[in-house]
Amino acid sequence: MLIKYIGHACFKIRDNETGYSIVIDPYEPDSVPGFRKIVDLASEVLCTHDHFDHNYTDAIRIEPADESPYEVKVIETWHDDVKGAKRGPNKIYVIIDKKTGERLVHYGDIGEVMDDLLTEENMALLKDADVALIPVGGTYTYDADQALELISRTTPKIAVPMHFKSDTAGFGLGNIGSIEDFLNKAQKAGCSIQLDHMYFYDTAEYDLSNCILAIRPQNI
Repeated sequence: MLIKYIGHACFKIRDNETGYSIVIDPYEPDSVPGFRKIVDLASEVLCTHDHFDHNYTDAIRIEPADESPYEVKVIETWHDDVKGAKRGPNKIYVIIDKKTGERLVHYGDIGEVMDDLLTEENMALLKDADVALIPVGGTYTYDADQALELISRTTPKIAVPMHFKSDTAGFGLGNIGSIEDFLNKAQKAGCSIQLDHMYFYDTAEYDLSNCILAIRPQNI
């Protein structure tokens, strides 16, 4: 499974064998400061919720494809801690490789009260995922502390932060937390951190485990 970080909460998942690909949460042009517009193609597009910085499907050209090698499961959640009263619903996508069993979780703009989210039924899908894509910026999603708690309670093999700004690189929504702040807190909490300038992570090529992997956004 090849995982490419396009930017903000947008990722492209590609099967190395078949070439089948899924883009999740493409953003509108000029909706997130510092990010170039998305121009890409995929076999299908998924959106976690209907906000302009997550649902711009026009950015993606759909290419013909055979049957998907992935099973996609959906957990219906909330974008806020008051059952959607502020920002509405949010979907968590759990993408499972039918051949290898690899499991990737995209949390979208999760804001739901964590104890409500981590029910026994949901934990069957969320716990011990191979890769978890987790928002860390706060304001609209879990903040750095909540993201670290989510990582601690669900224990993914690899946690990839998303939906943040960067003070040093100058991108991201101005009113959310920075990747620098998240990584500082993660380091103080004793987490293993892998930093790389790569735009993608290939689960067949690399063998990382029990770490936070900060991938460089492609579209800056």
